[in-house]
Amino acid sequence: MSKLKLLVAIGIPVFLILGLFTGLSRFGVIYFPLSFHHGVLMLNGFAGGVITVERLLSNPKDRWFHIGLILLTAGLVLYLLGFEFGLLLVSVNVGILFLKETLQLVEKQSQNGVYQLVGLLSWFIGNLKFYQNGFYPAAVPFWIVFILMLIVGTPLIKNGKKDVISLILALTLFFSFWLGFHSYGQTIYGIGLVLLSIRLGYLELKNRSKHLLGVVIAYTWLMMTGISLLFSDHILYSYDLVLHAFFLGFFFSMIFINAPDALLKKLGLEELKTFPNFWLVFLSIGLIARLIIGDLFQIQLARSIGGTLNLLTIILYAASLLFQAIRNRTGAERANS
Repeated sequence: MSKLKLLVAIGIPVFLILGLFTGLSRFGVIYFPLSFHHGVLMLNGFAGGVITVERLLSNPKDRWFHIGLILLTAGLVLYLLGFEFGLLLVSVNVGILFLKETLQLVEKQSQNGVYQLVGLLSWFIGNLKFYQNGFYPAAVPFWIVFILMLIVGTPLIKNGKKDVISLILALTLFFSFWLGFHSYGQTIYGIGLVLLSIRLGYLELKNRSKHLLGVVIAYTWLMMTGISLLFSDHILYSYDLVLHAFFLGFFFSMIFINAPDALLKKLGLEELKTFPNFWLVFLSIGLIARLIIGDLFQIQLARSIGGTLNLLTIILYAASLLFQAIRNRTGAERANS
């Protein structure tokens, strides 16, 4: 493994671990500093880091992706140290990714490029919204679209389809903000998420996707996100429910399913066994305790237990990959000696 790949393999989990423990501290289960920055760490540090690194590993000789990764890392470190302009450095990295994706779209004219551009633009706008007022609810809807758009194109590309229905639904989600998110926009946003989850789930079932159980679980949590938005006025912990049904339920489900193809192969770790269905079931048990029992029925103990189970799931998943990587590397060195 090259030094670049080794640094990437070590660096990404740092933001993830910080994000996980700041999240747990928000429950009061443990004390961990920087708990207010949980969302920024998970979205910009982990999710943004994964996206940036994936681009870098695909184009290791492109210096702009190197610059982007440096800006992302430096910007987050500065932000955590109290220098809020660090978030603007992260946004410069988003601008680099956006320009690169625009050039690629012009060259290849792939529908997936449209999803990528909408996602990157949403990431950029969300960061600027948060930089302006430090108010998470103003940025989160854009951040959800950022993650969703970067994921949506993947099953369509795998199936070799240019799906107009999915594209229309995706663009509807993005433009719903201009209708006023807390009025008609929120309703359209929620309906759009539900319909998109049904559409993409149908395409995966039709094409007999690999890890079908995991795919069904992922799109079920995406549907739950949309439903929760539609009934948010009647749910006390609706903000927590919407956020974590999406970012934990949907996003991490897709990480468990797609990590081998999206990142591990580019790190030279394609031989690792990931068992996505097992981890998704384990993750969902924690989410049911936290979101369904805890948030809907306002049981704080269930929220804390579910959050702890979610943290353990992600840490154990990462630990299993690390253990396999070390074991395989050790075995290879012994075989060559």
